[in-house]
Amino acid sequence: MQTDVGLKKIASDLRVALGAARATTAGLSDDAVLELMADFEAIGRLATAGQVHSAGEVGVRSRAELGDEGLSRSQNFTSPVKLVAHVTGASARECKSRLDLGQKLRGAVLLGGGEGPAPFPVVGRVLDEGVLGVEAAAAIVKQCGVLADRGCSPDVVSLAEETLVDQTLSCRLSADETFRAAIHLREVLDPDGAEPRDEVLQMQRSLTITQSADGMYRGKFALTPEQGGVWSASIRAMQSPRVAGPRFVDGDEYATADGRTQAQKNADTVTELIARAAGAEDMPRINGAIATVNVHMTLDDLEKGRGVGWIDGLDQPVPASTVEQLRCSSPVATTLFGDKGEVLYHGKAKRLFTAAQNRALAARDGGCVWPSCDRPPSFCETHHANEWVSDDHPPGRTDIDNGVLLCHFHHSHLHKSPWKLTMQNGVPHLIPPRWVDTEQKPIPTTRRRTIHRPAA
Repeated sequence: MQTDVGLKKIASDLRVALGAARATTAGLSDDAVLELMADFEAIGRLATAGQVHSAGEVGVRSRAELGDEGLSRSQNFTSPVKLVAHVTGASARECKSRLDLGQKLRGAVLLGGGEGPAPFPVVGRVLDEGVLGVEAAAAIVKQCGVLADRGCSPDVVSLAEETLVDQTLSCRLSADETFRAAIHLREVLDPDGAEPRDEVLQMQRSLTITQSADGMYRGKFALTPEQGGVWSASIRAMQSPRVAGPRFVDGDEYATADGRTQAQKNADTVTELIARAAGAEDMPRINGAIATVNVHMTLDDLEKGRGVGWIDGLDQPVPASTVEQLRCSSPVATTLFGDKGEVLYHGKAKRLFTAAQNRALAARDGGCVWPSCDRPPSFCETHHANEWVSDDHPPGRTDIDNGVLLCHFHHSHLHKSPWKLTMQNGVPHLIPPRWVDTEQKPIPTTRRRTIHRPAA
């Protein structure tokens, strides 16, 4: 109980110190702020060491062989994780992490009830001294444990532990850097372990997608390192500042702020990658056609740009703006219905621009035509400047002088916003909404490098 009283006194003193720090931080120099942060981190490391130690004790006292006499079950909790979470208010994930590390740092329980030697004494010592963070300690213990499980001798495991602790402290490594160093050392000491570890990862790879009641598709995935590398490299390439847009601009140019979160950008990028792959020449065909989205909509709603469309396989409808966007550049077969539900027309995906037409548009537009966007032609979709709908629908016009290149973001934005896009003398022009330009003066948007100039 004396220890408990001492800790409460320390906690009280820390509250006073924290209050004083908050009151004076604004007036400190940069160096003083950094020093203050380092001091609090040192205190935090000591506190987390105590959290790990006490959680490890709870784990030992709650071990399965004790049955109902174990600490967690005697306190009416089904697991030590739930007991620790109840006492501390921390998340179950954090509590499990503390329990795992705390138990791994303790020696095995002997038959007489005593405790054997600590398996990782160096980590335990520097953790208790507050010079090693708990995240770095967990990384070292985990990888040293892998070496032990692989049958490496105790001397090799001990050498790995000492090397990683020394490297972390002497080189002032962050927890992430310690994790990478531990992985590297593990591979050096156990090069034969890579194959069995990879076999486990290969068996764990998965991708599940289900449709929720609200129409959204949700899922989870687990990728092997090489699969994750392909995904990450592809996403980074498509989102690179060298090719991504839009940029913020000044003056008379118009730009649309990209308000998407990073997670939303990732979803759009992966969808774009899949759409491109689906349209590749060497992709499998069904009845001679690439993957086609079948949309059902009434002719009246399509012509008036209202209502909803229904996509085969989806329980939730999509708005008219989404149907119009899909019809521009995606292989969509639209079935149109009359007022009485009769089928008026069952379209086929023949209104898409051909590869030759897209090459001509790339030469003319140079990429996404939206002002300030620098997406190249390979990242763009083809939009029908004048809607692909005529009085005697179909087929509408799929001509070069009616096509415009837009990146996916601006293509979607155009269909859902008051901005309009028209063709004037073979050049795409954007018409801004009245709140941007009361006169709604058309803005030429092409980025073509060759412009015909009248003779002098």
